[in-house]
Amino acid sequence: MGGLLRLAFAVGAVLALLAGIAELALRSAGVKPNAARAPSNVVPDGWTGFRLRPGVTGQEAFVTNDLGMHSPRSYSTAAAPGVLRVAVLGSSVVYGLNLPFADTIPSAMERVLVEAGRPSEVLNFGTHAFSIVNVSALLQAYVHQLQPDVVVVVVDLQVGRPVWPPLRPAEERATQGGIAMLDGWRALLARGASRSALFGVLDDPRPARRWLRRTTGLALHPHPGLAPLGRGERSREEVPDPAVAPVAAPAGAPPEGIHAYERRRERELIAPLSAMATFAAATSSALYFVTPYGPYFQLTEDELAGMSVHHFIEDAARLHGDARAALAAEVVLLTRAVRRVAEGSPVRVIDMLEASRRSSLRSSPHFTRDGVHLTPEGNAALGRIIAQRILDDLDERPAGGS
Repeated sequence: MGGLLRLAFAVGAVLALLAGIAELALRSAGVKPNAARAPSNVVPDGWTGFRLRPGVTGQEAFVTNDLGMHSPRSYSTAAAPGVLRVAVLGSSVVYGLNLPFADTIPSAMERVLVEAGRPSEVLNFGTHAFSIVNVSALLQAYVHQLQPDVVVVVVDLQVGRPVWPPLRPAEERATQGGIAMLDGWRALLARGASRSALFGVLDDPRPARRWLRRTTGLALHPHPGLAPLGRGERSREEVPDPAVAPVAAPAGAPPEGIHAYERRRERELIAPLSAMATFAAATSSALYFVTPYGPYFQLTEDELAGMSVHHFIEDAARLHGDARAALAAEVVLLTRAVRRVAEGSPVRVIDMLEASRRSSLRSSPHFTRDGVHLTPEGNAALGRIIAQRILDDLDERPAGGS
């Protein structure tokens, strides 16, 4: 037994020495660890497609609590007696992209409610790249378990692009924002690749094979199971956390007229909006929809060119023949769909259309240059409007009413 242990130790020492030499050789040749394979800030989810990864620590702008919410604290299943619980759902606009907690819409709402004498806690369920389909699933699968008295859904341009799950299981990755699920040996390699050049080559040999072809002239065939990697291209599994989720038209789809397009878009929007309205009524939560708020009507060509809205209006721009007209039409369409769902139902609408018509990047400090997200001042203003509407509606309830 002692001889076998000595042999194993000797073999291990030789392998460690060879690995060290290989690591040094790779680093001297310019090969670096594959840091892009670090764990994503989102994780796949069977109900919503993907969600924020719970328990992310570090910089405040990326922190999540144990429930996967962008919050510095956790929450009990039910609010304390006398505390108004409000859940705010949406995309990175609600999350507060690159902002501290205090500058988000939910935080601004909570400050206004508390200052008005209503003990409240406002839960931030904003999630990057969420569309109305993801938001509807989140409400029905998770949010209602926290028993909110009020649910607020901010229907911005991102939320207003329904992304439906694929019909075929083979296409499931399309709903996961490019998230690769790794386990076993592949997970070990991926973790090691973030620190070791040698593990990086073992994890994804395509860059090394390309370097060998270029250096030696050897005609190496593509690695089985891996697509060729072009110059400067990243591995398919090195997809960053999504900020937006563009929707591609089905291949071979017949051309639409503007009227047919808008009817289809309204139908796609009204279905998940109505599902949320019905679910909120069944769970006795007051539901508010907030229509898009942004500098979408008074803008110059240069301002439009610098905005990150073009993937939201690709189809509309082709039909209208003008991007500015398409952007304005999309905002009106989203507002119209929200209003239709609210007709004859207890759903409340916080309609920002006229405020958007009066706004511009030149005259208002509320908007970032991307045309999607709000500044801290904009978040504070919109949070104040939403909170004040909730307070007004609470004051109008009859005594003993729900």
